Order: sequence, then structure tokens, then C-alpha cells
Amino acid sequence: MSQSHRRTFWTVGGVVAATLAGSFVSSPAMALQGAQADPASFGHTARIVVGASDRSCTGTLVNPRWVLSAASCFADATGEVQPGKPKATTTVTVGRTDLTQTTGGAVRTAVELVPHPDRDLVMVKLGVGIANVKPVALAATPATGDESVTAAGFGRTKTTWVPDRLHTASFTANGDASANVSLTAVGDAVICHGDSGGPILRETGGKQELLAVTSRSWMGGCVGTPATETRTGAVATRVDDVRSWITSTAFAAPGDMTGDNKPDMVAVDDAGKLLLYAGRGTGAIDNHTIIGTRGWAGASVTHRGDWTGDAMEDVVARVGSELRVYPNRGTGTLGSPIRLVTGLPTDAQVVSVGDVDRDGHPDLAVQHSDKLYLYAGTSASTPAVAAPVLIGTRGWDVMDLTAPGDADKDGRVDLLARDTRDGTLWLYRGRADGTFNGRTQYGRSYTVTNRPLIAGASDANGDGVADMWATAGDRTLKFYKGATSADVPVDGPSTQVGNSGWHRIKSIS
Repeated sequence: MSQSHRRTFWTVGGVVAATLAGSFVSSPAMALQGAQADPASFGHTARIVVGASDRSCTGTLVNPRWVLSAASCFADATGEVQPGKPKATTTVTVGRTDLTQTTGGAVRTAVELVPHPDRDLVMVKLGVGIANVKPVALAATPATGDESVTAAGFGRTKTTWVPDRLHTASFTANGDASANVSLTAVGDAVICHGDSGGPILRETGGKQELLAVTSRSWMGGCVGTPATETRTGAVATRVDDVRSWITSTAFAAPGDMTGDNKPDMVAVDDAGKLLLYAGRGTGAIDNHTIIGTRGWAGASVTHRGDWTGDAMEDVVARVGSELRVYPNRGTGTLGSPIRLVTGLPTDAQVVSVGDVDRDGHPDLAVQHSDKLYLYAGTSASTPAVAAPVLIGTRGWDVMDLTAPGDADKDGRVDLLARDTRDGTLWLYRGRADGTFNGRTQYGRSYTVTNRPLIAGASDANGDGVADMWATAGDRTLKFYKGATSADVPVDGPSTQVGNSGWHRIKSIS
């Protein structure tokens, strides 16, 4: 269904029979007529309230920072959904099937809408990610004939205008090659106002999959529907064939601290303050904000990866002899540190290289005592690393390390190392076992006098190639657009992106 028709009524013979389940209502409409939902199974289901209860809908957590819902919930008077920041303050509650709860789950503010170009679907970005609720899995195949499915929603019931519980009910689904899935009620099930955007779920191997998103319904028997309307069928929008749109929308760019999918720079100045320079997506950066007021002098600071499970990149630092994670609060500001390791040498270099072993957890390369170690991130209730593994036996004390991301585009993260003796910049390509291949030359003349500080910038200009920042001997900041030579990644041409004063910066990452 195209966006221009998202507010169209479902009509038969030219007579309006039922409205979209998520269209405007005259009073707060917040549960699907059926059984109360099991909190353990349906924690991914979200209640969405637009404005001061102007309307409410249902959604599903598909990523720690993104909820999928029906675009019709956000349509303006023209029937269109404007991308970007919601026009009205929008509150999203996830992980609470009982809305009277004040613990568990989370309540977030929506900061961005990304409507699908031609379906009744919208991705809703949360201001802060949710780490304690598991997102739903996405179905990979369409509905089969008369497939048994479960619908969930926070909308009206047959007797209650504003329920405070998530309800579920059974339907049979029939899909075809179009975007629509037809739903036939089982028993007295019915989808009501406020259920729009809610999940239609199949169970496969004992696990739920999101098959479709509720779009519109006849609403026969729902409170507020005329008694003459008895039909209970509904239509949902399939999601199996738009999985790539969902996952690409929810993709978090490596190096992004502020949530705008543009890699950022973190730096320590000569006063021991921690600074954040937001990237513009062109290789240039904005003026800094202070995210750490004191105590950062001598620290080895890095950022590349989500350590807390909320889809936001965190800062990792060796401060003194402790290795710590500083959780990102959502805008680049940091929460209280979580200790990973103690007893490191106070001159150890730490680089958050990304997910080296591709197990879903970020990893660290740590250099000290002329050796290189891999500290692999592990699955735990709080950030944690496995015991260190020796991956470089000698010659590392003379190297300055940084993380470029996937420089050679083979799906594995890589490592950059500058030899401080002659300024040669080496690229170590990632291997599947979590180690790195032998080096190839990435650049030359990066002496500590010519280029005092270097930092991998991931893809800071959005052209799909790993880039780099470096301070210069003339006290400016340079951006190096990544390039290739004979199929080997190399440093590309540089442009000045920071004026004089960068001699006061003591580290960048």
C-alpha cells in the first residue's frame, strides 16, 4: 500500500466499513481482544503513544534501538509520514506487558522515523537503546496458506477503552506475492484501535518470528465499533521480503558515538579532559564537546563497538592500570565505568578493533611488554573479556596502534600500526581465528614529528572505504580519504579539517 493511501478506509461497495486500526481516535486508545500476554514471550512488543495521547499504536523491538510499527500511526493530515524527528513527542514503552509496572523494560522517547517507501511500515528510532529486552527475530519466508499465527497489541478490547495489559489472540494467515497478509480470526479474536503496528508472529522450532505487522481491521465487536459491524478479519503488512530494509536502517556505523551513523572522534587534551568531535559524514568534524572533565591524562582511550547491548558504541580506556568500559548514554556522554581488567602496565596501549572473531561481541587489542594480546569480548550480564591471548610475540613496543575497521572489505576488521622509528604505517588484515595476517604497507612518512597522532576513522566520509585522521606538525588536523593500490588498501589524499591548536591534543581515536 503506497504512503499516499495510508489513511484510506477499507471500503466495500463505496461504503466505509472500517478504519485503519492506527488512525486518529477521539480518546486515548491503547489491547487486542484475547488473552493477556506472557511477559517472558512478548517483552519485545512495544506500546507507542504519539503526543499527549493523541493516538497510540503497537510496535515490535527489532534492534535494541529500533522499533518496527505501522507508518499509518504517524501519518499527518495529508496521509503522508514525514521522515526524521517525530512532529509530536512520541513515547515508546518496551518490555512491560503490564503498563502499571514501573520496573523492568524501559520507557524511551522516539527521535527519528524512517517510513518504508511503499508499505505501511515505519522504523522508530529510540533516543537510548534498550539492553535488557531481546529483539524479535525476523521471518525469512512469507505466510503459507491458513498458517496459524499470534497477534499482539495494546489496543482496545470488546469492553475496555484503555487497557493496561498487552493482549494476544490467534488468527490464520494467508499471504501472496503482494505486501498484504490476510488474517482470519480464530474464535472471538479481533484486532481493535491501538493494535495497529503490532506483531503478527509465527512459531518455528519453539522460537517466535515476526511475520507481519498489523495494518487495518474490520474491528467487529471492539468497544466503540457500531454493533452492526460483526466482521473480525484484518490485514497485516508482511516483513519477510523487506528484511534488508529493516536491518540496513538499524545498522550502526562503526565509530559513531552520537547515533547519527557518522563516525566520530574522541580525544584527550593537555588538561586531561575527554573530548568528543562529532563527525559530519564528510571527513570533517564539528567543534568538540567535553564528555570527561578530568582524570584522562595518560589514559589509552578507544571506541569501536557496543559493550552494553544497547546498540550504542561505548568508550573503552586503560586508566592507570585498569581497563574500563564507559557506557554511552546515547548522545556520546558517558555513564559510570565498568571494570574489565586490573593490573595492566600503565603504559599499555588499548585499541577497540571491533568484532575480530565475529562472535557478536567487540574485542580489544592490547599492546604492552613488546607483545600484542587479544582480549575477546564475551557474553555476560555486564561487559567482560576472556583471558588474554598472545597474538604478537615481539616488536610491538615501537608501534602506535589504531583501528581502521574493515579496510580491505573482506568482512573482517583490521589493525593499523605506525612504526615510530621510521614513520611507516602498516596494515594487519584480520583473520577468521581472531589474529591478524602479516603486514602490508599502508602509508609512509608518518613520523611522530610529521604526524604526531593517527586514528582510524572507519568510513568517515561514507564512500565505503576505511579512512584515517592524523594531527600534523603544523598543529592542524588532516583527514585521509582511504584508497587502494594494486588491490591493497592504502592511505589516500589528505585534506585539512582542523585548524591550528591540535598540538594541545595528546591522543585521538
